[in-house]
Amino acid sequence: MDNLLLDSLKKEMIDLSEEIFKNPELGFKEFETNKLICEKLEKYNINYINDIAITGIKATIDSKKEGPHIALLCELDSVPSTEHKYLGKKDNCAHSCGHYAQVGMMLGTFLALKESNIIEELGGKISFIATPAEEYCDFEYRENLVKENKISYISGKQEMIKLNTFNDIDLILSAHAMPPGTGHFAEVNSSLNGFLGKKITFRGISAHAGLNPSDGVNALNAANVALSAIAYLRETFKEDDAIRVHYVISDGGASVNSVPDKVAIDMYIRAKTLDAIMDVNKKVDRAFRGGALSIGAEVEITNTGGYLPLTQDENLTKAVKDNMLKFMNEDKILSDCHSFASGDIGDLSYLLPTVQIGVSGFAGRVHGNDFRTEDTNIAYDLPINYFTETIKDLLKDNGKRTKEILSNYKQRLTFDQYIKLLNDTNKTDLYKAEV
Repeated sequence: MDNLLLDSLKKEMIDLSEEIFKNPELGFKEFETNKLICEKLEKYNINYINDIAITGIKATIDSKKEGPHIALLCELDSVPSTEHKYLGKKDNCAHSCGHYAQVGMMLGTFLALKESNIIEELGGKISFIATPAEEYCDFEYRENLVKENKISYISGKQEMIKLNTFNDIDLILSAHAMPPGTGHFAEVNSSLNGFLGKKITFRGISAHAGLNPSDGVNALNAANVALSAIAYLRETFKEDDAIRVHYVISDGGASVNSVPDKVAIDMYIRAKTLDAIMDVNKKVDRAFRGGALSIGAEVEITNTGGYLPLTQDENLTKAVKDNMLKFMNEDKILSDCHSFASGDIGDLSYLLPTVQIGVSGFAGRVHGNDFRTEDTNIAYDLPINYFTETIKDLLKDNGKRTKEILSNYKQRLTFDQYIKLLNDTNKTDLYKAEV
């Protein structure tokens, strides 16, 4: 593929991504984004499977020769927002997490490899996979989709794993916008916390708050006792586990003039390992039960499978970094950082060798109302260049480097074990009031 055609393709991908940026959609609602991507695939005569997990896409180019199957992964959705230059037309949302740029990076790489016919020389398969609903939000809408049997899980990758989208994949390459201001062009081998989603509902007995509060059971008091207990538990959290326990009170009572008879809390438990998440979860549940017991309230605890911690494959990381160094100096690559944030890319890292490269070239605050592209060369051109070279590296010599990566990879969960973990985690326990 000559430089003029590659430059034209890169510009096309930048234009596509920036159009998606200006028209954000929430998870499982990315219908216009889906349409724009499918139009590009059709333009380049690429067959694809559509409507996976409602809005997901999988397109594959196949050499018809033996070799590994490598996935280029991107995300489609935006994040809820109240202020941004480009708010969603249907929901208050914005592309302030950078998912729009992933589309250009990964689809651009996919099309560059297709148009260059390089796969015909090397062998194997390459799939472009667009996943919906990475942001963990818009719960009422997603819970209704579950009730309507349109999805089983409220994360896009979780649903696509359940639908066997990744069962024929050997390696996963992905990218994500990194926080602006580091002075680096890219980031490798970063890790992410995993998290467990929780909804806790305390139920008491309403009564007039001034006239006869003694006839009531104050659900808000039960919640406050529990939250105080969790605060005291924080000294038991190990620093190496990178634990976060954070929440909002989404329902604090109907009226100041009435003893609150229902209080709801939405909570995340985040940590660096699955074992740490489960350990903290036991402590937190004990605190909620204790708060209810002390006041004489009822408590219902609902757990929802959040995301597993991301641990990137070191050998696949090295393959990408080796090819990055063809386009940038080592001092422009940030390495080995840990983030307390989470992403469903972590789930895939338990199943397959996975890499998520941090990409610079953005300005503003991640999830902020000023997030935007600042430097298209760093945000789009460089990733397309080094991912293209990485794919060539992984496919050449009958996939020799890929075979080495696979031989050293230690799978944490089988696909069946993963689905069982999700199903076992998604549960509700009710503890009746004791008097």
